[in-house]
Amino acid sequence: MIHPELTDEAGACQILGGIHRSSLWRGINAGRLPRPLKIGPATNRWRVADLIAFIDGAAAARNGKAA
Repeated sequence: MIHPELTDEAGACQILGGIHRSSLWRGINAGRLPRPLKIGPATNRWRVADLIAFIDGAAAARNGKAA
């Protein structure tokens, strides 16, 4: 079971509007998207709050408002 405040790669993609996993990693590597928490050698998790904050910031920027 994943902690309710964390999500895996598929969940992060869904929260970000159903983007493809390659788009997720491109955004992370470019510094546009939140980096995951490294839980184990091959385990990454994202804080749901970080992903929602990113979306809110993008919406505020689109509307010309400070985040």
